[in-house]
Amino acid sequence: GPGGKNTIKGTVQFKNGVSGNNDAAPMAEISIAYGSNGSTSSFDQTILANNDGTYKFETLRKGDYFIKATFTDEHGFKYSNAGSVVTFNHRKKEAEVNIVLE
Repeated sequence: GPGGKNTIKGTVQFKNGVSGNNDAAPMAEISIAYGSNGSTSSFDQTILANNDGTYKFETLRKGDYFIKATFTDEHGFKYSNAGSVVTFNHRKKEAEVNIVLE
């Protein structure tokens, strides 16, 4: 949980069905579960991605984290992913987790 010196950051993109490209997902919701090394539906914090799809969770302690993102485009289509597990064994580490939603 909070109170450490670890960071998870990255970008959220969605597979655009019209263009076929992976486009930035502005205002995508990224949720994090503290102490979880597997899929869960219970999250401790949710943040919104910036306009360019970037996000950052800071001040995390060592341990396991599960992150998952969702995005709804301007046409109302919802995108999601299975989620990712990040484990910090040391202090002051930075993990980059780039997410592509489908």
